[in-house]
Amino acid sequence: MKNREHKAKGVESRKLALEVLLRTNEEKSYVQSVLAASLKESKMSSRDKAFVTYLVQGVLRNLNVLDKTIKAHSHRPLEKMTSVLLNVLRLGTYQLLFMEEMPASAVLSTSTSVARMCGHSGLSSFTQAVLRNILRNVDKIREEHGIKDDTADTSFVSKDPEALSEHYSMPLWIVQRWIDAYGLEITISLLAYSQSSPKQCLRVNENAVEVKAVLTILEQAGLVVEASNVVPSCVRILSKGKFRGPLEKLPGFAEGLFSIQDEASQLVSYAVGAKAGDLVIDLCAAPGGKTLHMSEMMQNKGKILAVDKSEQRLSVLKTNRQRLSITNVEVIEGDGRNLKLDTKADKVLVDAPCSGTGVLNRRSDLRYHRREEDIKSLSELQLELLTNAADLVKPGGILVYSTCSVEKEENEQIIDKFLASNSNFEFESLTDIVSAFKSAPFDLDSNSGKIQLLPTMQGFSGFFLARLKHKS
Repeated sequence: MKNREHKAKGVESRKLALEVLLRTNEEKSYVQSVLAASLKESKMSSRDKAFVTYLVQGVLRNLNVLDKTIKAHSHRPLEKMTSVLLNVLRLGTYQLLFMEEMPASAVLSTSTSVARMCGHSGLSSFTQAVLRNILRNVDKIREEHGIKDDTADTSFVSKDPEALSEHYSMPLWIVQRWIDAYGLEITISLLAYSQSSPKQCLRVNENAVEVKAVLTILEQAGLVVEASNVVPSCVRILSKGKFRGPLEKLPGFAEGLFSIQDEASQLVSYAVGAKAGDLVIDLCAAPGGKTLHMSEMMQNKGKILAVDKSEQRLSVLKTNRQRLSITNVEVIEGDGRNLKLDTKADKVLVDAPCSGTGVLNRRSDLRYHRREEDIKSLSELQLELLTNAADLVKPGGILVYSTCSVEKEENEQIIDKFLASNSNFEFESLTDIVSAFKSAPFDLDSNSGKIQLLPTMQGFSGFFLARLKHKS
């Protein structure tokens, strides 16, 4: 019976989604690493693997709404439920609320099958009863939470941080910090963005092909795409259309015509401005997106030292280095806080480890791993990295600092502390870079050497970057 059930349409993918959620919780791991390992071991189709990812990320982005709904429609308290039962119900509830095109009968059938396979008949019966209760009120629940077209409510307004925290499934400490730093209106926009499905972007290898040629290749594969109006090398994927599977399976990826990289992340390499013949140091390089982008900008000439502590993450850089036929990148496993060199570099990039609060929609479970005290320890690490990086820049050279955070303690305040004790550095304006882009959506002081990207203002991921110059 269980073997037949396992092979039933849709059950296998939902069972794997359950296993990923359970492993993420039990191992206290990041969902990205658990998903990657689980999908690699699976023999499911690319389409089913994409569905698993979609389910898992959707559940994690909307935990509070899901748990509140389950609690209201179950006679058993959540704390009395086993982890298996609770996560089966979360998966089923997510599909009923956020996947309107999914037949309710299919949701109930697959959910009860998974519950039976992973528990017993009693678990299956309870699952079906709770989901049926939810189904009876599904329109009311969707209206209450503003759920429409697979998105969470973007219009929920409250002055109460606790209400915002519950509605947007965001820890209270993050909500309060954002209100203090940016005010209520921007905070609500940041919260809504953190619930959205992340945009998918590609970086075209302009040494191998023109952007318009990649657009043609992707359109022929059934995708709806457009060239970025901000970052020259970027292609935005508006819809995957008829294409099924991971982006790595797109025509042209294996041949090195493009890579997968967020649009804001690509902007950082332009801030560094690496040129052919330069010596460049990427002090926190893995998994290597910015390193390889800079190499492409250098036309594979000169040299980049890619430094990182993680051997595993550096292996991703090495794989993509080979795929892109890049030969001017030397990989160094080491700690960027104490790297010493006899030769000084023309350009140094510190893309520092950070809280990741600017990409919470892309890393949906990060909000549950971070603690407010992490901001202090991360800021100490960031300043150490930046301080050591200063010793690696030659006079007249450029030092760029970036994070995917919207926390001022990790961004402006780090730069202020650094400049207070490093008088031989000064801001180098970024206006030349921004003004070179078409319709750049940045409100930038022409004398400023720093930018804080906010999804609420630019539609980009939350990113910070500053460009400093070593005085000659």
